[in-house]
Amino acid sequence: MTSQKACTLCFKESKDFQVIEKVIRKILDVLLLKIDFALNEDSVICKRCADSIYTFFEFKSVCLYSEGRLVPFIRTMNSMKVDIVEVVYLVENPGAATVSDSDDAICRLCLKRGHCVDLNAFSEDFADDILAKCIPEVVSKDNPVSP
Repeated sequence: MTSQKACTLCFKESKDFQVIEKVIRKILDVLLLKIDFALNEDSVICKRCADSIYTFFEFKSVCLYSEGRLVPFIRTMNSMKVDIVEVVYLVENPGAATVSDSDDAICRLCLKRGHCVDLNAFSEDFADDILAKCIPEVVSKDNPVSP
């Protein structure tokens, strides 16, 4: 008979779990999920929560990669507000003298075109709060890049 353990994240009992080891602990730290492992040395995570944290980690990694590509261009703009379409065009076309005219929406987080959620559909405070809590490395009130 397989024993059940309670997931450290969702607290549901499951037979399908894995011990939270070093790699998962580092992922939880990147995702800003602070868990006190001193209470239970054999902390476990269910498959559903493990799949979720890997998905969230992948998304956050893409956001941080995008931020790394944008920052050099932002710095050269002397803290002026810059157009994300212009920055992405210059990233994709190094040395270009002019920016292509394009009406494509570009996601501020992943730098992909066309398949983004419009944060303007939410209240400004709600969107800012969610992004600030989930990806504080990317979003700040002082960030000069327009979404």
